[in-house]
Amino acid sequence: MDEQPRASSGREASSGAPVPATGSPWPPPPGAQAPGAESPGPGALLTGTADGTWHLPADTERQERLWLAFPRDYSRMGASSWEVSGARRAWARVAHAVMDYEPVTLLVDPADRQIVHTYVDPLIPVVPLSMDNPFLRLSGPTFTVGGVDGRTGQRRIGMIDWVFNGFGRRPGVEFRLDDVAGGTLAELTGAHRQLSLLVNEGGAFITDGEGTLIASESVLLDPARNPGWSRAHVEAEFTRYTDIRKVIWLPRGLARDAGPHGVGGQVDQVVAFASPTVVLLHWQENPAHPDHEVSMQALEILQGETDARGRPLNVAAITAPLAESDGRGQVSWSYVNVLPVNGAVVVPSFDDPHDEGAHQVLEAAYPGRTVVPVPAHRLYRRGVGIRHVGLPQPTRMA
Repeated sequence: MDEQPRASSGREASSGAPVPATGSPWPPPPGAQAPGAESPGPGALLTGTADGTWHLPADTERQERLWLAFPRDYSRMGASSWEVSGARRAWARVAHAVMDYEPVTLLVDPADRQIVHTYVDPLIPVVPLSMDNPFLRLSGPTFTVGGVDGRTGQRRIGMIDWVFNGFGRRPGVEFRLDDVAGGTLAELTGAHRQLSLLVNEGGAFITDGEGTLIASESVLLDPARNPGWSRAHVEAEFTRYTDIRKVIWLPRGLARDAGPHGVGGQVDQVVAFASPTVVLLHWQENPAHPDHEVSMQALEILQGETDARGRPLNVAAITAPLAESDGRGQVSWSYVNVLPVNGAVVVPSFDDPHDEGAHQVLEAAYPGRTVVPVPAHRLYRRGVGIRHVGLPQPTRMA
């Protein structure tokens, strides 16, 4: 494994981004402005220290496999055995939906190895690894793709190992095991591991695979996650490690996601790149619902933006489910939080009158892929969507 050393903070000893008492990022990303500095502004292309070696792939690019983490008994799944069993069945449905299209590997706590295959197909391989939270895209690293290795003729696989601090140290969320899991995943995959000081979650950003990023202010600029970081600091961190050249910021996520039953306002509940220039937008049409304002604000921002190549964005709205309450308050169920895999796209189903129409829009947005609906109620009960539980590993094939 080829690993870049982290600054002396020592991830294994710390569960949050190492920052001095002032709250400023330390060390600051190369070329970043001082804390409080403003972003270059709308329309500006970013320049950083990245040499273009590492490509941040779009969700729709070819994948070698999907990694999932099996929920533990004492994870964030709930206190009762019924709740834990329900969560495990929900994760198993995602695994079974994906395995018909690409390999799936399951990370399982050693204590659960005897029972895991009572939930998932025995053909799905398991790897013993303890993690606190099974939302692997949120708590884990992000894979990148490098150039072709002249010795093997295959592309190099990279990994950005972000800091994870339990969604801004939310009460009751354990995370120390999650924050050190990146090293094990790098060993398992042979990925070149790059260590970032940015507290980040894989639902806080999406990319078109052509240099454009849409990012969540409510996550990435959260003082409980990244105290003292500005837009410019975050942008510099992406350009430092990837081929991202433009960042479009959305100020907040859906209302339920920002509350006690969510994970802080992930942008992939609001928008998705179906393809370059095509953005799917969660559309809450009820003016009385707090997500209506979120949808309107996102639409206004996106309609005034271009991608990294200067092309205008085409926004396709997908109407939110008709249901608005689940007994815990207003829901923020989203049809745009989808999981593209090789030849298919796994999409949420809510047993809702709007399911069919949403799935038709998704089928048109992802031509050549089979739309595979999966019940998503139990996932959203735990504050996450289908995309959050799977971590795609890009293919090495050139």
